Amino acid sequence: MRAVAAGLSDVGRERIHNEDRYILLPEFNVFVVADGMGGHEAGEVASRIAASAIAGYFREANGKRRKAPTGDRLRAAVTHANARIFAYADDSRFYRGMGTTVVAAAFSPRERKLYVAHAGDSRCYLLRRGGFAQLTRDHSLIAEALLERPDLTERDLAYLPRNVITRALGIGPSVDVDLRAERVEAGDVFLLCSDGLHGLVDDREIARIIEDNAVLAEACGKLIDCANENGGRDNITAVLIRIEETAAASWSQRQGARGRSAR
Repeated sequence: MRAVAAGLSDVGRERIHNEDRYILLPEFNVFVVADGMGGHEAGEVASRIAASAIAGYFREANGKRRKAPTGDRLRAAVTHANARIFAYADDSRFYRGMGTTVVAAAFSPRERKLYVAHAGDSRCYLLRRGGFAQLTRDHSLIAEALLERPDLTERDLAYLPRNVITRALGIGPSVDVDLRAERVEAGDVFLLCSDGLHGLVDDREIARIIEDNAVLAEACGKLIDCANENGGRDNITAVLIRIEETAAASWSQRQGARGRSAR
């Protein structure tokens, strides 16, 4: 099996800076979306460090690391990114308190599994045979409240701030990273995205756009167009990963004036 991926990021219609970053590492079958937060452009710094640290962890891995299970390496890479961001912020009053959400995926062709690690409210979805499911659980005040009290109504939730994240990289010296493994099937499409997409486009519309656009780069563009049409209140990033039944690994990436990647 192989993983084919494409990604695109856009500043949106209301922000000046793009604090989202994504990376595609086809040589390691690793894909990441990070959504930075913090004033004075600190969020952009945090997400850039996260992307760079995760990429560096896999690129600089020694033989011992390469023999470790894929899920363990992915979690370790995200933990390494947290330490890098925290240390950077701790050395500078200007960047103190900055952080970033992250959702990272690593595909193991041998195991036929996709491992997903995340902290924050950037999400991973799976489109399989017409079904569309969210694989990650948001680490946010609202999600935590619903976990404790599933009977809360929309009226109850209206009293809670919707932009409060309960877990992110860089906020503390350590972070609790959620990790799950998903056994894959040929034809599966996984979406990694920031809340600039899933906060403005409902799940049914996201699934429809992916199903209607077989070229992954075009599907990423359509998803971002839809989020912008719905207001574009935040930076928007989408990475799509399709699992195919073949031996070689490949990737595709769309860049342009609207978006940029961190590789």
